[in-house]
Amino acid sequence: MHKYNINWNITKECNLRCKHCYYDAGAQLEEELSTEQSFALIDEIANVFGDKANVTFGGGEPQMRKDIFDLISYGKERDLHLVLASNGTLLKEEVAARLKKSGIAEVIIPIDGTQKTHDAIRGEGVFEKAIKSARACRDAGLSLVIDPCIMKQNEKETVKIIDIAENLGARQCRFFHYVSMGRGKEEMPDSELDTVQYAENLMLLYEEQNKRRGIEICTTQASQYWVVLKRKEEEGLFVPDFFYTEIPGCRAATGMLSIKPNGDVVPCPLLEVKAGNVTEMSLREILDSKVFVELRNREVKGRCAACKYKDICGGCRVRAYLHSGDYMAEDPLCSDFFFEETQM
Repeated sequence: MHKYNINWNITKECNLRCKHCYYDAGAQLEEELSTEQSFALIDEIANVFGDKANVTFGGGEPQMRKDIFDLISYGKERDLHLVLASNGTLLKEEVAARLKKSGIAEVIIPIDGTQKTHDAIRGEGVFEKAIKSARACRDAGLSLVIDPCIMKQNEKETVKIIDIAENLGARQCRFFHYVSMGRGKEEMPDSELDTVQYAENLMLLYEEQNKRRGIEICTTQASQYWVVLKRKEEEGLFVPDFFYTEIPGCRAATGMLSIKPNGDVVPCPLLEVKAGNVTEMSLREILDSKVFVELRNREVKGRCAACKYKDICGGCRVRAYLHSGDYMAEDPLCSDFFFEETQM
């Protein structure tokens, strides 16, 4: 059985105001789960998924929660694989060491380009802090993932971002392709890649992966990357190991769910389609909800339904939902470069 990824935004509070933030993080929500409710949720995650769950504590900035180390320690007691997704501004050496001791196995830190580009998006001085934090995490023995957000402003720096990740000793460089929502919709409304830029960027990621075997290069919203990898495999060319071990394509509800600070559950951090709330429903009930069943069965529409790569791609459900209001509609960023009609 594949690992199931649980992305848990434990708070909306954040010490930064990044221009592209999908969540418009900043102030704490009034009704965030209490420590006791969070412990109960950790118990339920452990009971439902056992050792098949990867739990990522994110935000906002998860370190803004005063009980963060209590939650980590309790998750470790329940034998969960724990990850921290941070903006990298608060991870001093002593904090990194404490995270490791408490039970965090891996830390995710975003690097969105060279110093000038990163700071223009996230704030003055943030790049240097993120680099220092990444090094502190590696020195503490934590696994490191760098997760850039690619948009028109930094697409030309893709290779440099991979260079930085490689030099930091990251296990993985996980690319998110910008979707205009949250604060980003106001601050950076026209920054999404177009269909040509998107296809070119995915091909570039493969070219870099083919050169660099020591770091895993993968994507989050780019379900079409699996089409690229499938074609390469069919040509007898190199493909990374995760092609054979991870759930392919869009993982919303098929291999992940997202929990908001107030307990709302959605299929993916960016797909704002509520399937239930953990204070009102069990996780098993939420997993059996209409939203999750439709997504799990890939009951997609339009070109996505007609495409031969439906089962390994499925199209990004977030982009479909924002474009049409239907989370099962076709992915508007998919082009003829990726699409191949199923032969009857």
